[in-house]
Amino acid sequence: MTWSADAPPMIMGLYPYIRNGENRGFKPGLMAEVAASLACNPFYAQRMVFLAADGDIAARLESFGLAVARTFEDAPEHVWHDTAHKMKHWMGLWALREFGEYLWVDWDTVATDEPDAEFWAACRVAGAPKFIRIPGYKHAVVNCGVMYVPGSWAGAMERSFHLPTASPNDEHLWETVLPSDVLTRPEFWFGAEVQYISGVERLEKVTRHLRFAHLGRGNFAAAEAIRKAHRLANQTEEEPHAA
Repeated sequence: MTWSADAPPMIMGLYPYIRNGENRGFKPGLMAEVAASLACNPFYAQRMVFLAADGDIAARLESFGLAVARTFEDAPEHVWHDTAHKMKHWMGLWALREFGEYLWVDWDTVATDEPDAEFWAACRVAGAPKFIRIPGYKHAVVNCGVMYVPGSWAGAMERSFHLPTASPNDEHLWETVLPSDVLTRPEFWFGAEVQYISGVERLEKVTRHLRFAHLGRGNFAAAEAIRKAHRLANQTEEEPHAA
């Protein structure tokens, strides 16, 4: 795993699905999704900081040849009581304290290429966290499939664990500390560089600026179509200058 001031750490995590103290193990198909993600995005293995809830889960990641940076057996009881999404938020808070900023990437993503200086500049605009905007998203206001968080938000993340939410979900936790008018505040949203693309019927979202497509439900069948559309978008952009 490598990072620098010019390329902040990108983190991925793995944890069991525990809700209200009931351990349901992994969500069905999760390990197959991990394998598909690594096969689809080979650079993840070298560029990501991998985090695991405990030693047993770290061993699962290591079986893919990955180096696990940290486990979280020492997370507070309330996090272990509802790891289903609180653990993701807790891992993010650790990364913020450790590195000063981070980009979280869910397993069900496709990267068109490694992030470049243009991408990181877009992330750092206005010193605000960045989320995926999904019009009509039924689960929450923000989507955290790919998420950038700057160091100035560490205090807000800490507070969010102790504020009332509709459910112990990382997206709802974020809602407790985001401004009430966040939907009208462009500084909190990724633009063309990160998009939710659930399948080939949504390829109109692919531009030359796209770096990550959040698939949802591990729909990696759309991965090659997304990359092909990205290549075509770049070619279209370059053609006027070739004459």
